Amino acid sequence: MIISNISFEKKKFLVSFDNGEEIKISEDTLVNFGLYKGQEVEEEFVENLKFEDEKSEALLLSYKFLQRNKTKHQLVDYLYKNKIQRDIIDIILPILEEKNYLNDEDYARRYLSDALNIKKYGKIKTRYMLMSKGIDKKIIEKVMEDYDYELEYMNALELIEKRISKDETDPKIINSAKNYLQGRGYEFEIINFTLDDYLGVE
Repeated sequence: MIISNISFEKKKFLVSFDNGEEIKISEDTLVNFGLYKGQEVEEEFVENLKFEDEKSEALLLSYKFLQRNKTKHQLVDYLYKNKIQRDIIDIILPILEEKNYLNDEDYARRYLSDALNIKKYGKIKTRYMLMSKGIDKKIIEKVMEDYDYELEYMNALELIEKRISKDETDPKIINSAKNYLQGRGYEFEIINFTLDDYLGVE
């Protein structure tokens, strides 16, 4: 089996063989395999070429996607949408993790920091958001061990101050503030404690 021609078509190289078979590959794959016109190859070479080209394409897609902090689950979904096969995904995930392009624990710690310092979410919502992004439960539990409860209290107090005055007595307004904090993922215990503290309830 001989390579009869190599031509460039729409960001890909078209490799033609003397048996009429053709395959489109990236420039990286072409260079890595050192392909040239007139080269003789084995029959199974085409399948190996397809596999390695898809692997190379999957890595390139991953590098671009991971320029913004993403989880393993988000990356897998993205690769599926781009029609990358599962066996290719299983091969490149360890490569990306080894090179630290993909690190779910690091992602979770960054998210926790943002949730507390920027978004001012409560513990419940923070945990829920991490789960929704496909973070493993063991990683979530490990990261949540460092949860800053004092900062959570300060955040809840700041949010309450924006909703009601210190001398508020109307139950409806107070309940509205409670519902607001609940919607931001605060636990009932921290909500009640912070409100009682703010309103001076003994």
